Formats: sequence, C-alpha cells, structure tokens
Amino acid sequence: MHLALFDLDDTLLDGDCSALWNGWMVERGWVDAPGEFLAHAQAMDAAYHTGRLRLEKYLSLTLAPLAGRPVNEVDAEVADFVAARILPRLFAQGRARIAEHCARGETPMIISASSRHLVAPIAAELGIEAVIAVEPALESGYFTGGTTGILSYRDGKIARLEQWLAEKGAVSHLTFYSDSQNDLPLLGRVDRPVAVNPDAVLAEVARVEGWERLDWRPCAALVG
Repeated sequence: MHLALFDLDDTLLDGDCSALWNGWMVERGWVDAPGEFLAHAQAMDAAYHTGRLRLEKYLSLTLAPLAGRPVNEVDAEVADFVAARILPRLFAQGRARIAEHCARGETPMIISASSRHLVAPIAAELGIEAVIAVEPALESGYFTGGTTGILSYRDGKIARLEQWLAEKGAVSHLTFYSDSQNDLPLLGRVDRPVAVNPDAVLAEVARVEGWERLDWRPCAALVG
C-alpha cells in the first residue's frame, strides 16, 4: 500500500477550518462572551504558527461550546458550515493532487490536528475515506467538550498513524503534504515529504533538505 498523507489546514484548505468554525459558532450564538472567546482563540492560533501552541488548551476552549449538544445537531450545523465556508476555499491543486494519487491506485488520507467533527465531512467532500484527526469525546450521543485518545498533533501524528497502520497493514511508501513546522516530526519520517504553502521554518528546512515545494496561493513563491 502506498499512502498519500495530506494535512488539511493551509495545505488542502486556504485557511484553518477550526478558526473558521469558531467564527461560525459565534455567529450562531453558541459562544458565551464571544469577544473574549475569539481573542483567546486567535492568540492560540498565533502560537500554533510559531510552534508554541499547547493544543490541549486550544481544544478546551474551542470544544466547550459543543458540550451538551447532540451529535446530530452539530453534524447538521457542520454540514451547512462546510458548504458555505469550506468548499469555496479548497485548493483546486489539492483536489488534482489527490486525484493523481487515486489514479495510481494509492490511498489518500487526511491527517489533521483539527477535530474529527470538522475534518471528516471535509474529507468526504474531497472523496477521502481515511481520516486521522483529534477525537472529540462523546457520551450517549452528546459532545462532552473534551477529547479522547492521542492528539494528532506534532509527534502525536506519528503515534496515531502507527496505530492506524497496525490495524490496516504495512505500507511500502509514504508521502506527506504539509504547510507547517509543527509537522516536521512526521515529514522527517516519510519517504517523500512535500512542503505545501510552507511557513518560514518549513520553507527553510525544505530548501536545506531538498524537499519538493508546492505553492498553491497566488504569488506565494515570491513571499515564501
């Protein structure tokens, strides 16, 4: 099996699905003290882009509005959100690259540090069944506001991928597409690392290591 791994946010998607969802929840009135909520979320997002985010704190903040909500209610809201805010922001080049892997009989997977309730519906729109994402905790069909299992973030992506492979079988080749320095642990473990719309740290590592680089935003190569 040849596995083609794709990060989601800023790789296949022009933006961050969690940040966009935060704004959507505020618009829907799901968030108490929305100004404070968004300020904290944006500060943590900035920390993510410098490699300093404690994902547990971010998830505690951003999953709290789901606590006590039934899964079917959240799923219906996410479907509207994906149609309105996500589909127009998916890179055409990403869709094409997924199609190329599928045409060669290779298996595409999204491996993301965002929550499954967002990632899985987006993956479905891209025709991808295999998903590794943060697992929100559920109890009797309701969100608890917590998470379960290993967080698919930094080294956690490696651990989660190893769990998946233990269940599905060995692979002969791994490709991984990502934009972020936070994914350097996994990028350093695969057969073919690809930097997509890379941040400054990843761009420099890719240059030094001779990794393939793709820029799917207009003029990105000029500013990267």
